[in-house]
Amino acid sequence: MPQSGQSWNPRFLVESPLLVPFSALLTAWSKRSDWPSLEEYTEFVEVQRLARAPECEAVCFRRAEPKRTRTKRDSELELGRLYDGRIALKHEVPCLDQSYHDLFNALVWAAFPRAKRALHARQFKALQSWVAPGDSRLPNRRTREQDALTVFDEGGSVLLSPSVVPARHEPTPLAAGSCFILFGHALMEHVAYGKHNVRSAAVVLEQPAPEPNPFVLFDRIDRELATRLADPDEFVSPGADQVVEIDPEGALWTRASNS
Repeated sequence: MPQSGQSWNPRFLVESPLLVPFSALLTAWSKRSDWPSLEEYTEFVEVQRLARAPECEAVCFRRAEPKRTRTKRDSELELGRLYDGRIALKHEVPCLDQSYHDLFNALVWAAFPRAKRALHARQFKALQSWVAPGDSRLPNRRTREQDALTVFDEGGSVLLSPSVVPARHEPTPLAAGSCFILFGHALMEHVAYGKHNVRSAAVVLEQPAPEPNPFVLFDRIDRELATRLADPDEFVSPGADQVVEIDPEGALWTRASNS
């Protein structure tokens, strides 16, 4: 669960090799002695949007509203007050103060502006289909599509490989020349804390040669992910192209997503 009031560590992006690619986005914060404000999150993400995806609408980061217990007498659900509703209708991303979970979410919004917008637009469309008119509560269980999108948003990744990744059911080391990029902000949080031994639903993209420029790399991933996330035939059930496992020592392994 996301926590607020956490201690600030200006080295949070350089203490794991899996987070280092994102450090190019946040050089201005590497010497901070305290947490940035949510207004600074907005400024940071807006700089990246204007530079790399000016066709996208701006978003701002706002304090999350406290959850309240609903009763049977409550009026109809206001979808615009729910998480994906606030993003889709108001262009507001709800956040906790001083929370690494939500800071990593802002970082993903900055790195992949098109993909994040496509994901939450899809989530809101699924939400509209899930909730019947007049409902005062959310249904007990999310749909498979909602699960797929949530799993990727929280724990997804991208595997760039110089060759076709074999669909093996046993864990296999990543091929030489492969590049593994985190997308899910909860996955980033685990990695930042050194809590390895986790799995990620990974989208696989072909890349014959390594791309040394992180901004070029992020832009390519962003465009391809946005296209796939907007496709109603994609992400219809949990899982992606492959599962990438981060073992307790931080080594990476891949296997078929249906095993």
